[in-house]
Amino acid sequence: MDKLRFGLLGMIATLAIVLGVGANFSDYNADRSVHWTVVTDDTEIIDLTPIQPYAYIGDDGILVVDFSPNNPNYPGYGDGISPASEYNFDEVFEVSNDLWEQFPIVVRVTSNNTNVEFYGHEGGVFAVDGGQAATASDSARDDVCFVVQPGQSVKIGMDLSANGDSPGDIWNVSMKVKAYRAGTEPAELSDCGQN
Repeated sequence: MDKLRFGLLGMIATLAIVLGVGANFSDYNADRSVHWTVVTDDTEIIDLTPIQPYAYIGDDGILVVDFSPNNPNYPGYGDGISPASEYNFDEVFEVSNDLWEQFPIVVRVTSNNTNVEFYGHEGGVFAVDGGQAATASDSARDDVCFVVQPGQSVKIGMDLSANGDSPGDIWNVSMKVKAYRAGTEPAELSDCGQN
C-alpha cells in the first residue's frame, strides 16, 4: 500500500469502532471496525503505513481498520468484534522515519478512550506516564511514545477491550499521532527510549 506522510504536528484521527463477531489476530480475547480521518500539515517528518489486511487507506485518505464485510480486503467471514471480549493486534500500522536522514524522531500516539490502547510487540514503545514498556496487550496504554531512527520504523499494535459492550454498540474514539525531531519534544516525552 502507498505510504501517507504526516507532519510535524502529526495527525488527528477519528475512530469509529463497531461491535460484532469473529476475526483472526495475534491474541484471541473479539473484532471491530476502526476509521481514522487523517489530517496532515506541510512539514512532513513521518510516514504511516497500514500493515494488515484489515487496515488500509481508502481513496479519500482515511486510514481504516475494518473487520466487517465493508472492508475491500474482507476474507468472507466475521462481522465485527464480540461483546465482553478483548482483542490484540500486534501490527496494525507502522510509523517510519524515511524523511529525516540525520535526525531521529520522537512519536506520541494517544487515544481518548481506554478501550483502545497501543503497544509495540517488538519493543521500544513506552507509556508516557512513567516510562514503563508497552510491549504487549497487558502493558498497552492509551498514551504511548517511542523513538524512530532515520530509515527505521516502529510497528504499533492495538488492544481493543469490549468489556461491558453489547452487540451493535459503536465507539467514537479520537486518536492523535504527533512527531517531533529528537531534542524538540515536550518534557513529558523524556522517557520514550531516547537513551
